[in-house]
Amino acid sequence: MEKLFDAVPDQLFAFGRTRSAEVLADALSKAPKTVLFTGGRSADVSGAAAFVEEIAARCGSKLVRWGKISPEPDIETVLAMRDLLLETGDCTVCAAGGGSVLDAAKAALLLAETGRDIGSLFGIDRFSSEAPAPAIRRIIAVPTTSGTGSEATQYSNIVDRKGQVKRLIAEKAIVPQYALIVPDFTMSMPCSVTLATGCDALAHLLEGFLNTGADPGFGADANKRALAGTKAIVENLPRVLADPRDGRARRNMALAAALGGTVIRFKSTGLPHLCSFSWFGRIEHGMAVIMLLPHAWRYYLGNPAVADRTMELAPVFPGKTPEEVIDTFCRFTASLGVKRRLADYPLLTPELMAQTAKSAGANRMKLELAPRPVPIEDSERILSQILTQAYKGE
Repeated sequence: MEKLFDAVPDQLFAFGRTRSAEVLADALSKAPKTVLFTGGRSADVSGAAAFVEEIAARCGSKLVRWGKISPEPDIETVLAMRDLLLETGDCTVCAAGGGSVLDAAKAALLLAETGRDIGSLFGIDRFSSEAPAPAIRRIIAVPTTSGTGSEATQYSNIVDRKGQVKRLIAEKAIVPQYALIVPDFTMSMPCSVTLATGCDALAHLLEGFLNTGADPGFGADANKRALAGTKAIVENLPRVLADPRDGRARRNMALAAALGGTVIRFKSTGLPHLCSFSWFGRIEHGMAVIMLLPHAWRYYLGNPAVADRTMELAPVFPGKTPEEVIDTFCRFTASLGVKRRLADYPLLTPELMAQTAKSAGANRMKLELAPRPVPIEDSERILSQILTQAYKGE
């Protein structure tokens, strides 16, 4: 699968401990200081923090570590990280952890580099749309989970505590400069995290693949990566859940997750991500999107191009019709332990479903980018139907 990354522009992927150490040493040898952002204990338990610290010491780069990033990083956290970067001055920025750590580091460095208020950067390419937008520093990403794909994307999801919503920075200038994929660092993930992040990666791959209306010049390559990554997850996620120390399966999951990141870098996610965007704290993100996916997918089949694209997945999810392919997909996720009904999560309520249908329906861009576009004037009804089916497990 490594060769599938060769055509990804403006980014270097390194695979395995040896190659990743070489790339990191080359980067840190030019850095008088290194700032390492991590979460709680995961970077220590996985060995990722020690990996960066040892190479920084070998290169003579003074290391400053900030390890206070929570699983749902908020604006206040990002501002504190920005302040640290401004105080530190000339440095190379590494982030070792799951998607929350990587997202927060990307946002903090963007703030430090641009001097902007964070509110002015939520949205799409708010900085790089300037003419001309100067080049800025980018992070070195060391993922310790296999799912979010943040090591390969322009996205940073940050919680706005005042508004009680997640807000998105989509900025091409923050795609990590290097993504160091060391599967050993994912072996310490608990099974629950392995499942949730694996489901998130699978949703990225499938949502991007099904998005037939968003095939730019790079789309064909993205579709190849989506198919390869989907097949890898179907073959390997059950293996790592059964045996967390299965090194080969962990390697394949890490590659598949990064492939998922490259897919959604160039092809938009769909309605599952739109609808679950602000359910943080109520359900794991990966579980939310994978449970919503089959219900959104059935809506997408109203677009004949999506029905045809679905049949390209029949070798992975056997079926003679698009509906049978989706049914096989549902049986696969059920075999992993994915619940059938959103109602099984106590913090997800009918009232929240109704609120989500209304608020998500205001996002015209995401509605138009869905594999089967959702008319804005009918969005609340359509989204409510999808959400109700997912809530009841129909």
